[in-house]
Parts: sequence; structure tokens; C-alpha cells
Amino acid sequence: MNQSEQATTKFQTAFMIAGKLTAMLATFGIPLILIRLLSQSEYGIFAQFYVVVFLCTGFFNLSVQSNIYFFYPTSNNKDRKSLVLHTLLFLIIMAGIAVILLSIPPIGNLIIGDGELLEYKHFIIIGILLYMPIYMLEPLYVVKKDILTSLVYPPLEVIFRLSLVIGLVLLIPGLNSIFTGIIISAAACLIFVLFYVGREIGFKNFSLKLFEKKLARKQLSYSLPFGAAVSLNIFFQQFDKIICITFLSSSEFAIYAIAFYGVPGVQQVFDSLTQVYLVQMTVKYQANKINELASLYKVLVSKTFSFSLPIMLIVMLYAKKIIIFLFTENYIEAVPFFRAYIASIMIFMLAPGIILRAADKTKYTLRSYIYSSFVVIPLTYLLIKHMGMWGAMISALVSISLPRFINLAQEIKLIKSNFFHFFPWKEFAQVTIISVGTIIPFVAIEYYFDYGVILTAIAGSVYLLLVALLEINYNLFPVDVDILRSFYESKIKSFRQLLYKVGL
Repeated sequence: MNQSEQATTKFQTAFMIAGKLTAMLATFGIPLILIRLLSQSEYGIFAQFYVVVFLCTGFFNLSVQSNIYFFYPTSNNKDRKSLVLHTLLFLIIMAGIAVILLSIPPIGNLIIGDGELLEYKHFIIIGILLYMPIYMLEPLYVVKKDILTSLVYPPLEVIFRLSLVIGLVLLIPGLNSIFTGIIISAAACLIFVLFYVGREIGFKNFSLKLFEKKLARKQLSYSLPFGAAVSLNIFFQQFDKIICITFLSSSEFAIYAIAFYGVPGVQQVFDSLTQVYLVQMTVKYQANKINELASLYKVLVSKTFSFSLPIMLIVMLYAKKIIIFLFTENYIEAVPFFRAYIASIMIFMLAPGIILRAADKTKYTLRSYIYSSFVVIPLTYLLIKHMGMWGAMISALVSISLPRFINLAQEIKLIKSNFFHFFPWKEFAQVTIISVGTIIPFVAIEYYFDYGVILTAIAGSVYLLLVALLEINYNLFPVDVDILRSFYESKIKSFRQLLYKVGL
């Protein structure tokens, strides 16, 4: 990778992280407000709605949009137009299939259940139709290196949805207003996506003449094995919640759902890093530069580990205070489930499956989920039926970890490495020493003293700042400090020039 490409990648990563973090803050505001406007039972139904809509869209899209990462960077201009059109058509077709299946009572009732959520089935169906095509936007602006959209779209989309939902529910209280706001915001996002896609293809060229069967087959042959694996992954992640809709009351579901909000920001930063590095790793694999691909993986997981571990530690330490402050004391029962789920961060940060995607070996990812399903599905049903929420959490952690460990084993084999050379152990050790060593006095303070939320926030910020400074000193910080400094200096320079022009 030349210096120009490196600079572009660094800028794009930084801007994607900034955009997703802003979007995350707005997204997190929705439940914080709704929890205070709805009863625990109503909030449980709202949480069930989100589970069903995003299970169906995530499961049935079969990740066909992922083909853009693989084919777009090395395709010519004409093929790129066809790639984008094919992807849009695939997603529209899959949305239709999902809605048809959900409309069949025996299938729909298995997912939606026969409780209060059934009253809002029409909102679920409309939501699936609107959200499915939107999935193609992010891969498209990543491969196009569209930094502006990377920064602006994620937060604007969430802020618009937040404004609609909160505005409507304050005007006309009730779940109908909330779901109406979600649908309107999804429709607006779909319009933007269609415009973005139309501009990429060329509005004059927007016709089925661009459809190429041979290329479409290649896209599907790449996407479907990986997509089926992703769909199974989503199914595994949500299967516990689907079973919970049947066995838990809406109030219990509300408590259980709180645990899965996790740590705001971590997943957004992780996604931004992996999406950018996936494109680079794909290019390296296609050029048969396996050693460079392996090096890129080590850089990626070094970065993800450097921010995942300290955040996990400090959030687990202050978990009780966080839950009470954000979700009120009514949800204090969620604290142990919240702590248990936080531990799964360390599995995600290993980026299992990314090398298989870059190497077009997604069939192995599919196999890992198929093999895991023989354990996960019966285990989840039995644990939830007999152990309730704790059974659900245990099964959720099993479904998260088992297929990912299988993927990692296959990736180690693919690049002809081994467990001791595959991971950047030196960086892992350095980050662990910094993170654990720095948190010890904060644990002692929390144990011996009683203090409020403001001091807790200050203490947590001080801890993260200390870790960040130490990581910068040892070149372990996930974002290139020189890029941040360059961006800051350029903005200061632009501001000074503006002041000079206006005579100040």
C-alpha cells in the first residue's frame, strides 16, 4: 500500500469512527427517553419489535451487500454499475420473501409469538420492506471512499429517527406513535439510498439492461455462503430473544433486553475498523500477498484490543451505577446480565471470519454456524425454558463464541500459521498490563468509598485518558495520532484564514 492509500485509509477510518460514534450517541438516546415515557411492559413490546424487525432484515438479506466489498474495488466502471444494481434488486427480492413468509400464520407466530406484539404485525412488515434495501448503503460508501457520507449519514439518520419517535410519542403517547416514527424515518432513509444508488449508476442508465447474469451469479456465489453464515450468526444472536418472547413476560423481556445495549461506541469503532481493513485485506489476498494479509490482521486486532479491554474493564466496574443512572432503578435486575454480556466484547474484537471473507472462503464460515447450530438451538430452548433469563444469557454467550472460535481455527489453518504466531501477543500483553495495572486504584476507590454519578463519570474518564496516554506512548492507540493532529491543525489553519478574510 503506497503512502497515498495509507493516508486515505487512515482518514476514512477516522471519519467512519466519528460518524458512527455520533450515531451511537443518538441511538442510545432513544431507549433512555422511552424507558421514562413507557411502562416496563410497553418498553418490553418496543424491544420485541426491534428484535423481530432486525432479525428478519438481517437474516433474510443473506448479506448480499457484502459482495460490494469484494468485487467493487477491482471492477471497471461498467461492472460497478451492474454490481450496484444487482445488489439493490437482490435486497428488494429478499425483503419480499421475508414478508411473504412472515405473513404465513404458522411461521409468523413462531417469530412474533401470540402475545401483545402480534397487534403491531403490520408495522413489522412495513419496517422489513423499508429497511432491507438500506443495508447496501454502507458497503457502497466505504468502497467509494466517500468520507463525507461516512461522517454525515450515520448520525443524521439516527437523529432524524430520534426526533420523529420522541416528537410523535410526546404528541400522542403510545406505541403506535413510536412505531409510526420509526417507519417514517426508514422511508426517508430509503429515498436517500435510492438517490445515492441512482447517482452511482447514472439516472439515465438506470435500467435492467445493466443486469448481467454471469456477474450476478458471481456475486451470489460469493455472497450466499458467507451470507448464510451471517444470517445464522444473526439467528444465533437473536434466537434467545425470540424464545424469550414466548417464555418471558414483556416486563421480564424489557429487563433482559437492557443487558444487550452493551458498551456504546465499541461496536461502532470495531465495525469501522474492520470494514476499512477488509477492503485492504481482500486486495492483498487477490494479489497473493498472504504475509501482508496476515500482518494487516495483526494490526487490526491490536487496534480492537487496545480500546476493547480498557472499556470492558471500566464498564464492568461501574455497571450498577450505569444501569441505575441510564435506565432507572426499575431495571437494576439487569446488572448481572449486563456484566455477563460485556465479557463477549473480547470475542468480537478478534474479528473472527474477516480473513475468510477477504479470501472468498466464506463457505467455511457457513459450516461453522451449521455445526454450531446442532448445539446452540436445542441448548437455547432448554436453558430458557428451565432457567429463564439466566438460561437465555448463557445460551447467548455460547452462540456468540462457539462459531467464532471455529472460524478462527480455520483462518489459522488457511494462512498456514499457528495459535502462537497468528495473534499479536506482544501487543495483547502490553495493553493488558496497561489496562489492568491502571484500573487497580479505581477498584480500590470504588470498594472503599461511596460517591455519586458525576464523580464516577470523572473517574471513568480519567482511567480511559490514562490508558490512552500510555497506549499513545507505546504506539498502541487505535487511531493514528498524527492523522488527528493533522486534521486539527488543518481546521485551525482554515479558521484563521476565515478570520483574516473577514478582517478579524
